[in-house]
Amino acid sequence: MRTQNTSRGLGRDRLLAAAFVVLVSTAIVGFSTSETGASFTGLTSNPGQSWNTASVQPPATQNAAVSAVAGAVNLGWTASPSTPVGTQTRSYLVLRGPVGGPYLQVGTTASLTYTDTPPSDGTYQWVIQTKIAQGTGFFTSGNSLVRSTKSDRTAPTMSITCNGAACGAGWYTAAVTVAVTGNDGAGVGMGSVTTKLDAAAAVTTAGSSTSFSVSGDSAGHTVVYSGQDAVTNTAANATQTIKIDATAPTNATGLVPLTGLNPGEVILAWAAGSDATSGLAGYTIHGSGISPASCPAATPANYPTTWAVGAANSTTVGGMTSNKKYCFYITANDNAGNASAASAPVGPTKAN
Repeated sequence: MRTQNTSRGLGRDRLLAAAFVVLVSTAIVGFSTSETGASFTGLTSNPGQSWNTASVQPPATQNAAVSAVAGAVNLGWTASPSTPVGTQTRSYLVLRGPVGGPYLQVGTTASLTYTDTPPSDGTYQWVIQTKIAQGTGFFTSGNSLVRSTKSDRTAPTMSITCNGAACGAGWYTAAVTVAVTGNDGAGVGMGSVTTKLDAAAAVTTAGSSTSFSVSGDSAGHTVVYSGQDAVTNTAANATQTIKIDATAPTNATGLVPLTGLNPGEVILAWAAGSDATSGLAGYTIHGSGISPASCPAATPANYPTTWAVGAANSTTVGGMTSNKKYCFYITANDNAGNASAASAPVGPTKAN
């Protein structure tokens, strides 16, 4: 009887042990670590019910983080060496942080790529962790290699100069060298500059700047310009109007001098000149020295006294010595500052 009781006791113990093994084999229990491979332990379904362990490893490599438009950053990595077993699944945790960390989880994916958009521009770092899960239990690896890049959603700032200075609203009297430059500040850097002159096709130039010449008389040369940074954040179009008048006006004709009505005065009359682009601004009367025997050549040295006159057809000039003779010539001026060639001198004419 003692032997039978002992046998029955041993049989009950074996049944309890088998039931415990079956119960435990339905669960997955694990832990994760911050910087090293995590491991988990579970029961196999083989008849021997032996224990197994597995290491959860991060991705073998993480590719360089690549900045993209609108602040996005594209991440990629190779698969983790940790292979799911049975009903286990594998996914990846994406963690982001400032340079040097700490890193916080920002996403989960089952693929080997992920696009993250940080909340603001700046330089960030990313690490990837592998996650092996079964049911509600899971295990995560340590961090992958760290990768960093800039999040940039800010378009570059564009500027334009004319002949090396700020473009003016006034007239230029010769061809203008225009330079357009982009500045991406703390972003990823410039990608290209695009310009369009008048009705010509737009031209895109790689890099941060471009320059070209604008020529030809016109009151409305139009330069439209913009730029993109290296991830195609694009500055809005801006427009600069450039006015060029490189042509002198036609001069007055038929200059006639007459003795003035008051002492020291001479009256001058002429037929008007013209200017097709910036318009006629007026005239300059050039007067000689006192009582020349004949009128000298029309040069500033021979005619040192000048009077500015608006867009009129006659004027009275004064300040001369009464009863002395003088010679005169006239030049026309346009609104761009161009002056015509000198007229033929007239006189000598006696001042009143």
